[in-house]
Amino acid sequence: MQARVFDPQDSAGQCSAVNALLVEATIRPRVTTHDSLQPHLHFLPDSADALSRVKAVTAGGLAFVLCWEGGSRLGRCTRSACSRAYVDTSRNGRRRYCTARCGNTEAVMRHRSRQSYPKP
Repeated sequence: MQARVFDPQDSAGQCSAVNALLVEATIRPRVTTHDSLQPHLHFLPDSADALSRVKAVTAGGLAFVLCWEGGSRLGRCTRSACSRAYVDTSRNGRRRYCTARCGNTEAVMRHRSRQSYPKP
């Protein structure tokens, strides 16, 4: 169900998926200044276990991206052998692959498929 956040859909569908993650993570954000004078957010108490922290920070981060950058910045790698999700941080917002390596692999595969090799 969590993977739905990264699938192409309308914003209502993405909001529903992110809200489900927020509920699952039981997020209760709080503002603190414990380490510095600059206020910052904590999504769980410091005593929470590692898995709970990862869930909370991930769900909170997805909510921020969805609200401030729009759902079009959330995507899945278009390389057929890859299923990774990503947040598009490119300047123009047209990222198609999770990493440059996936993009390069796909380009090499396309190039090789167009080549005709002489038969021996």
